[in-house]
Amino acid sequence: MDDTLYQDLTEPVEPETASDPAVPSGGRKTVVRSDIEERKVRSFRAYLEVLDTAEWLRRQLINQLDAFDLTIDGFRLLEILYREGPITTEEFCKRRRCSRQAFDRLIKPLEERLWVKYEVFAREPVNEWEDAHLAKRLEGQPRRGRRMGRLSLTLEGKKFVHAIFPRHAKLVFAFMRALSMREQDTLIRVCRKLRDGDVVKLLDEITMEET
Repeated sequence: MDDTLYQDLTEPVEPETASDPAVPSGGRKTVVRSDIEERKVRSFRAYLEVLDTAEWLRRQLINQLDAFDLTIDGFRLLEILYREGPITTEEFCKRRRCSRQAFDRLIKPLEERLWVKYEVFAREPVNEWEDAHLAKRLEGQPRRGRRMGRLSLTLEGKKFVHAIFPRHAKLVFAFMRALSMREQDTLIRVCRKLRDGDVVKLLDEITMEET
């Protein structure tokens, strides 16, 4: 990152008055970069490194998936379904932090290729609610659970993932060999910690007045 963005943190500052007791007569007052400013610079550099590395890795891997007319996000969805089984729309959107509209756009080409199947089902009704909480028109009628959407792999989808996953995993493994096993474990923990965040520190920094 261009350090000129932070020149104001390290440039010498002229004293406001000649009578400043902290400044010798005819001298200059030098502002020493504080710990908080150093942390800001380091944080921004780390942020740019994360963005650049993620974009670089995406570019390295996308060509292989392009050959199958598949995006990285599409592959990620297929991989989750293959490894974990069916998933609800709500659960997937929450995990991947995406909207329902983005989910619909993501699964459309996968449905067209008959790799995934979307179905609507009703959850088991909640039994602890008494009839008094129900609308009068529903009293005495069988309980119905909330309707939800669920996505699963088709047989063709399972065959496709079974064929492509080892190839993609091999390419990923080749790139990740730049890191030792210990470094990879550390990277996993750091990435998860960054995503989870620290709400207290976040609010504290955002609400702190600049001086």
